[in-house]
Amino acid sequence: MVIHITGNKLLCFFIIFYFGVSRMFAFGAGFFYPRLIFEFDNIEKNFYWGPADKACDFATDKTPEINVIFRQPGNSFKAEFWPVFLTKKNYSNLYINKIIYIYEEKEIITLENANFELSSEIREIGDYKDGWITNGVFYTMNGWCAKPENWKDKSKLWPETNFEKIFKKKKPGDTFPFRVRIIYRFDNEEEKQLDIDFIVTTFKGEYVSIFAG
Repeated sequence: MVIHITGNKLLCFFIIFYFGVSRMFAFGAGFFYPRLIFEFDNIEKNFYWGPADKACDFATDKTPEINVIFRQPGNSFKAEFWPVFLTKKNYSNLYINKIIYIYEEKEIITLENANFELSSEIREIGDYKDGWITNGVFYTMNGWCAKPENWKDKSKLWPETNFEKIFKKKKPGDTFPFRVRIIYRFDNEEEKQLDIDFIVTTFKGEYVSIFAG
């Protein structure tokens, strides 16, 4: 016997399936998606997070050479470390001695003894090749353009962190300070230490539908 499914029945099936799956996932906090998510407010005021060309124009001698945002896509339990470089030279190498998270007087090393290759080429906004954007004085690059020595060695890549395991006993609405310390060296210049301060706000996690656009 052949069963024919009309377009309306097929549509109804997908609607029921969609709401059924979404309802199931809605009760899966800690399994399908994080129980808590954290918003990191970077309090550095001498760094412009807009278009790269304007970031160069707004830069001053007080602008840090490296700055960071955290990105936690979809229902991922881990937040990605997204660095941006804003320097006075188009460097070709970055050595990270250590990246340290500092929280409640505890220090957590998340990256150590890692080398990244940087393209010293100058590029225009809209180009898809790697390189620096410059206004002739300052140079900027998305840190994810930096190439590690070995992509397969995850211990030498930019950190991905489950902050629920670090920020324990936090509840939605809690705010608290957090610091990222980077000890680094561009090319053969002297090693430097940079502290980046954040105010972190805690939110209740919510399931993000795989059907969301």
